[in-house]
Amino acid sequence: MILPEGRLGVLVSLPHNDVTLAAAARDAAADGLKVHMNIHHRASGTRFGDLDEEGERLREIVSLGLATGLVVGAARTVDPAQTRRAAQLGFDYFDVYAAYANTTYVTDCGPATAMAAIGPNDDVATAAALVAQGIGAIEVSTVDPADYGTPLSLGTLARLTALRAAVDVPLIVPTQHRLVPADLAALAAAGADAVLLGAVVTGTTAPAITAAVAQFRTAAHSASPHGRRHSTVR
Repeated sequence: MILPEGRLGVLVSLPHNDVTLAAAARDAAADGLKVHMNIHHRASGTRFGDLDEEGERLREIVSLGLATGLVVGAARTVDPAQTRRAAQLGFDYFDVYAAYANTTYVTDCGPATAMAAIGPNDDVATAAALVAQGIGAIEVSTVDPADYGTPLSLGTLARLTALRAAVDVPLIVPTQHRLVPADLAALAAAGADAVLLGAVVTGTTAPAITAAVAQFRTAAHSASPHGRRHSTVR
């Protein structure tokens, strides 16, 4: 997954594994996508099945040619064998909460980037240790589920700043906060490399996704990541 040079990246977490929604994000100039399997997604309310159930839809989305990552599961649903099979479908990165990642997760991802999400109670030392274990990007989950949809906070910006000082891998910020385009400059200054737009801000329809991506892409052009030392998720 290549992140854009000189501005914050704009990724989209799809509310359903639907090629029409994926195409809407692509056509609105999103920089990448995230799709799911083996999970009930809290923000969108969607149940995603296993690789056998979701496989054909995932192949259609990957075939669009936009950088795409796959969430492999949640607590007690991550299946290393399915991750290894999915690694053959051409995904650019994989993602899972670090607390749910099996010990072979990094190698299960094959040539794709192994990204891990850290929860709001995980500290900077945890992120640094994950990178030392081969994690190539961090999704910075900063909001307890009960507080999804709240405005961006100083606490989140401070956490990003501390993480940026501790790790030299891309930091991806999901829209658990109800982010608005005007927030992107502050996120970039704090050390974020990309935002991951989810249902909290995109809604669940193709027109809504198109509109949200267009607004955030416009704002991203003036949001330059502070001190970025990389452009490629590894």
